[in-house]
Amino acid sequence: MTWIKICGITTPRDAEIAIDLGASAIGLIFAPSSREVSLERARDIARSVRGRAELVGVFKEVFSVRAVHEAVGLDRMQIHVPGRPDVSLPILRAIRPEELATWEDVPVEETILIDGSEGRGLAFDWSLARPISRPFVLAGGLSPTNVEEAIAKARPMGVDVTSGVESVPGRKDENKLALFFEAVRRADARD
Repeated sequence: MTWIKICGITTPRDAEIAIDLGASAIGLIFAPSSREVSLERARDIARSVRGRAELVGVFKEVFSVRAVHEAVGLDRMQIHVPGRPDVSLPILRAIRPEELATWEDVPVEETILIDGSEGRGLAFDWSLARPISRPFVLAGGLSPTNVEEAIAKARPMGVDVTSGVESVPGRKDENKLALFFEAVRRADARD
């Protein structure tokens, strides 16, 4: 079964909808973005999802991870820059498609996240990820209309979606979420 992360969650209600549909993880963005959440909002979301889905903090710098983790209680951190924070949490290490040749440089204890667009909703040639010989997560430009194809081409262990399931930046669309989960389930059924 494909691991599914719904990223850019900004409200407890959106988190609840995603979890009810079967989300494996909820992504909270702690970097400048229209989806960035405050610590207070993150704690509200964390209270509503704790124990039901992984809580992933998304960072573009490593120095703030410890403070956020202590305030919110993350299960995993997603890092988009080099370096490793001094926090003992599993890491989802973001690399861009043009960096795929360096995937073996990512420590084996970190899970690779191939992000085609860093939150801009742009897809890439998913078959480029096929040679990776360890579990990875696919992100960037995924939506209900293309995630099934992406899974077939790349064979990831997981998928990560943000803008492809939104009505406006930072607000998830319940119908698009449902269609996304249905498409992932169809892809899983084919395997």
